Amino acid sequence: MGAGAASGWLGRALRPKKAPIAWAAGLRAGTGIAAGVATGVVVGDPRVGMLLATGALAAAIQDRHPSYRLRFVYITVAVLGGAAGTVIGVLFHALGWWTVAAFVGTALVSGVISAIGPAFSAAGMNMLVTASMWSALPLHASWWWPPLLYLAGGATVLALTLAAWPVRAGTAERAAVARVYREIAAVLDEGDAAHAWAVLPPVIGDAHDVLAGHRLSMPDRDSESVWLMGMLNAVQPLLEATESMLRRGERPPPRARAAVRAVAEAVASGTREVRLPRWRPVTAGERDFDRALAYAVVCLRGDAEPPAGRPGRRWRRTLPGVLTSPGTWGYALRLALCMGIAAALVSVVRVPHSYWVLMTVTLVLKPDFGSVFVRAVLRALGTLAGVVVGGVLLLLVPLGWPTVPVVFALGALARIGFDRSNAMMSTAITPLILILAESAAPAPLRQVLPARLFDTLLGCAIVLIAGYALWPRSWRVRVRDRLADTVTAAERYLETAFEAGQETRTPHEVYRRFSSLNTIFQQALSEPPPASTRTAAWWPEVVAVQRITDAVAEAAVQVRQGAPPPSAADLAAVEARLRALASVVRREPAEKDAPGGALPETGPLSGVAAEVRTAWAALPGGRSPR
Repeated sequence: MGAGAASGWLGRALRPKKAPIAWAAGLRAGTGIAAGVATGVVVGDPRVGMLLATGALAAAIQDRHPSYRLRFVYITVAVLGGAAGTVIGVLFHALGWWTVAAFVGTALVSGVISAIGPAFSAAGMNMLVTASMWSALPLHASWWWPPLLYLAGGATVLALTLAAWPVRAGTAERAAVARVYREIAAVLDEGDAAHAWAVLPPVIGDAHDVLAGHRLSMPDRDSESVWLMGMLNAVQPLLEATESMLRRGERPPPRARAAVRAVAEAVASGTREVRLPRWRPVTAGERDFDRALAYAVVCLRGDAEPPAGRPGRRWRRTLPGVLTSPGTWGYALRLALCMGIAAALVSVVRVPHSYWVLMTVTLVLKPDFGSVFVRAVLRALGTLAGVVVGGVLLLLVPLGWPTVPVVFALGALARIGFDRSNAMMSTAITPLILILAESAAPAPLRQVLPARLFDTLLGCAIVLIAGYALWPRSWRVRVRDRLADTVTAAERYLETAFEAGQETRTPHEVYRRFSSLNTIFQQALSEPPPASTRTAAWWPEVVAVQRITDAVAEAAVQVRQGAPPPSAADLAAVEARLRALASVVRREPAEKDAPGGALPETGPLSGVAAEVRTAWAALPGGRSPR
């Protein structure tokens, strides 16, 4: 995360993400899509090929999770959403205002379920995409037949994705936990606390998500998942010791860092024994680091008590709040309004295959995919390039068997581009959909190509006006709530930092909150000014909250090394000031005088108190604690 200048937002948006090239996922995507098209050629019905291919494409986009269980869940939920949309599109094909009403209702449902989580977000998007497509393209088939073909296409990619599961079970889960230990060693090599907060929160959050998927649908805990969760919990004392040393400007010697990497390699391979390089801790910080590392080795051997709790059940507690949240319904209403306008315009402005307008609205108006404004720009640029590529391919490649290798290449590129750039993905997916649509329902090429660009620009304009500009909350600074939640998480961390059983204490909420804050901060910086400028103004406050969490970790280490624990009055004073800080960030009324007395000047919490004062001073506009 960084507070780069707000200028140059378009250059940052166009820059591809740094991500490994997903060659295997691209190969599976191309194979599944090409197999669908080939089936349509064999049976002599290109519409069959399009249904199979679009189902395969929906599954391929979700083929991006390290855990096989998570892949199964995400792909299944996303494809089921697309199948439901196919039914809606078939039932409301060319019914005028009934079609418009159906899209408004479907958009509301899609918007609400999208807030549940990434899998349901993909399902909601696919529901609208397939409904848009088949409400405009004639199928002339029973309502139940098209969704079955769509499901079959998705099942093809799912089968290819899970083919290696029996021989690679547990590999991704072990790799996710091992990556946390590797990143800790890398942070120690860097010796930079800011780098630690940029890297560790998302890595720890990913490991938790992967382990949650590892135990989905399991009534009892298996020994592998218990062991891995124990190893992830053992990270916490190591993190506290690391953060404490970084604040003091210390780093353990190379052999100690090599020992952390040795633990990481043991976790990755599933080995329960490890031989650590010999090293002799000298400072108090190094001794605490050595004790934390020894505890990790105890967990590695399986000698520690199994961790309590069951990951992956958090959604049961939060689901009612998510479904009734004003933010959820605000997004659903924005989506319904834009889809209603798009459907109404499509019924008036007759262009070939006008589903493209509705599909553009769906793909652009996805706040969990990043900045709506930037995505509209990238979608337009990607479609412009894709129309050129698609036009050339449609002119040079005859429909039928010659299109099979072409859609294979485009499907693979679309899946690879999904991880790196929205414009890159649009450039590949636009000619892919053009070829599929022209195979199923041919139209004059001289009409189709200009219409695709016109439809994209119209869809982007609808989103930017009706889904962005008219909703001030969509372009105001969006980091406030996430930052306030992070302050609250830091306060809860402080509440538990000095309790007994520190080795099994796992304040992962604070890391998850920082990871979420990092994502929303980067998205907001991608907005054009003034939103990006206002967002950048909050960067000092983000750093201050990071330092508060570091200071809490250092205080916990001091107490573990023998310092007297903080008094109840000091704890209450700091906690009250953190609650007041969260209220101010959220623009809620904060108490004029924080209860619990003045902030402590001495003792283990003095460093935390100093960072809290800095956080107040770092607020945009400059505020001082009372």
